[in-house]
Amino acid sequence: MYTASMLDAEAPILIPVPLSLDQQARERIKAWVASTGVTQTELAERVGRNQAWMSRYLKGEFDADLDTLAKIAACFGFTLIALLDLPRDPHEARLVEEFRALPPRGRASLLDFLGTLRQSRSRKPRG
Repeated sequence: MYTASMLDAEAPILIPVPLSLDQQARERIKAWVASTGVTQTELAERVGRNQAWMSRYLKGEFDADLDTLAKIAACFGFTLIALLDLPRDPHEARLVEEFRALPPRGRASLLDFLGTLRQSRSRKPRG
């Protein structure tokens, strides 16, 4: 049983509502567009839509079907799985988001850097 003093001392904890899969996809697509410089018109044409459709989708006026999302992901060199992937670890999620926001040349450079970093750590003598 709760007493009045117990209720006053405990404030409710508000947990943020996670994004829906479509909201997640929409935010990821916006990041990819921003990082690559692809215009909404170019992207829309590549997936068989028009710029007005793409603009309305990115604003959240409606959701896209899976086939269209797969086509959009492919335009940036990713699969539908990559578009909808939600890592559980917050550090991993941030790393994945940053990686996916890079243009292809940036992704390749980052992978080279990470490989070099891993190799240099494995060569250090343990003391």
